[in-house]
Amino acid sequence: MKLGRIRLFAGILCLALPAVAQPSADRTFSRLNTFTAFAEYSNDSSHIILGTTENRKIGALGFQYQRRLVHRPLLDLSYTAEIRPAMLESDPDETETNIETLPISSTSSLDVGAVGRCNAGVYPYSFTFTSPLGPPETFAGKTVISCSRRTVVEQGFSPAGIRINLLPRHRLQPTFSTFGGYMFSTQEVPVPTAGSFNYTFEFGAGLELFRAHSSARSVRLEYQVQHFSNKNTANANPGVDSGFVKLTYAFGR
Repeated sequence: MKLGRIRLFAGILCLALPAVAQPSADRTFSRLNTFTAFAEYSNDSSHIILGTTENRKIGALGFQYQRRLVHRPLLDLSYTAEIRPAMLESDPDETETNIETLPISSTSSLDVGAVGRCNAGVYPYSFTFTSPLGPPETFAGKTVISCSRRTVVEQGFSPAGIRINLLPRHRLQPTFSTFGGYMFSTQEVPVPTAGSFNYTFEFGAGLELFRAHSSARSVRLEYQVQHFSNKNTANANPGVDSGFVKLTYAFGR
């Protein structure tokens, strides 16, 4: 009799264990409110959307808030806002050194400042100037253009954002996002004749990996394309297009 009861209990346990081990069908890797911290970096800039300025390096640390608006078996749609309290932009800085050998020897330097593209090199020159009131005079020398870099401190805020996560029942989810906002800088960027206030727009895609249902924590890796420009509110508006690699740690419930 006891042996029969033991066999019955063992059979019920074997049937119950798989149901306990597997999550129920309605459980998803999804959060109503999400808070994140992220780091991003772009090593170069080029013409991708509208920008024409090259060779800008930008890095940033920031935070993001995400509120889920739509929850479906195939996707989550969320409102998103993010702030970048710490941004650094590195721009090429050009210096021109004029070395004159004729008619007299002299050297002078001019710090041109940040430029759209630095044309480093040596440019020899020689020409003869004839004055109506004097004999012809020959000028000769060379102009040496060298490049260094300047660093500009910036801050950004993007209050208008949307994020879509596909397959919320899976730990690994494709994610897509877009943001709109603005950016302040301590100097005019990307060149001295542009403004220190710029509008920003970005979009991108990546993958988000969740740790577990109970922790509601995840890591997100994305590639973002960002454009900023002053919308012709300054003397120059070359614009900057950058491709960012973005690493995010997210948590919430």
